[in-house]
Amino acid sequence: MSWPPSPEPVRYDKVRVAALAPIRQQIDALGLPPLRLRKLRGLLNALEMQIEDGGDSPEVNGLLLDALRAGVHHQVGAFGALPVLRAIDVFAQAEEGRWAQLRAGTLPPIQLSPEEQLDELIPQGYQLVQAQQTIAACDIWLAAWDLVKQLARPDLRSPAELNEAYRLTYSVDDWSVDLVWELGNAGIANPAYSEHQVQVGREALELFSDQIPDTVVNMMRAQGVALWRLGRRSEAEATYAALVKRLPDEGWAYIGWSDQYWLYQKTALDYEAADAILRRALARPALRDREFVLERLASLYTEWGKPPDVTVAGAQHMKPQPPGAARGQSAAGKSAQPPPPAPKLGRNDPCWCGSGRKYKQCHLPTDTAR
Repeated sequence: MSWPPSPEPVRYDKVRVAALAPIRQQIDALGLPPLRLRKLRGLLNALEMQIEDGGDSPEVNGLLLDALRAGVHHQVGAFGALPVLRAIDVFAQAEEGRWAQLRAGTLPPIQLSPEEQLDELIPQGYQLVQAQQTIAACDIWLAAWDLVKQLARPDLRSPAELNEAYRLTYSVDDWSVDLVWELGNAGIANPAYSEHQVQVGREALELFSDQIPDTVVNMMRAQGVALWRLGRRSEAEATYAALVKRLPDEGWAYIGWSDQYWLYQKTALDYEAADAILRRALARPALRDREFVLERLASLYTEWGKPPDVTVAGAQHMKPQPPGAARGQSAAGKSAQPPPPAPKLGRNDPCWCGSGRKYKQCHLPTDTAR
């Protein structure tokens, strides 16, 4: 090949692909039988696949255009082929100008739409998360969140509808939950990210009125964790109270609230308040994730040094542990490893506590703070 391929071989160029539409329209207007039409469309599709991601060359494109010209001429004759040939010539002239710009170094960069930018930023952030570059990942994801706010519309009531409307590659629902918890991880070192965690959590619920319960719980729990960490306890309490009022049968709403009084605290522990919140949850007949509430209550009683309360429904199944075990202390009072088993849990692995949530969305902030 005498001409090097495009320097952007993995970026979809919508403008160039769209320029093929007039050729396709003229081919379809020929009224050919399906079998004969399929052959012409195959040649055009080959050209489209060649240019849609860059990495093409003028020589190869020229050969494909010549093959298409010959194919049309063969199917309908010289006169019938004229409309298609004119459309091909218009496209070819535009391409000549583009290649001249590329040779001269004056070709402007591809202008990405917000949804295209979003599809590039989200995986970049995940790569940084895997590399444990939390701050860098959060910075990229905050830019991606700004794009979500640009794309959101009143008629798109859920992240799923946003995904469908813009044909996004990544689930905004799943990713936005990862975003708020990753902001929480960054907030351990830099409180500014805890502020972002509060803001994004609130915006997510304001932008989309029809969120699934798990997302609502995660967004409001993330706000509560961040507000408590920032010393804005009254706001955190109000957030948790609003959450259990909105979703009174979601066990993890109560667990998140209860955790603030003992699991996330190093001083000023309030076991009685945590106990009362978990008991409030267990009083709900239709409580979801009841088994995880009971497990958390068992850990609380172990930490508290209080025997399991058999009056709590299902509490008789809780297994007592040596006092202090829930916070990484041995019975002798010596420092021990926290609960995560070996090998070390990955951020996206199920949490060691059995919640079914990802480790980063559950106990990672607590374990990191130890």
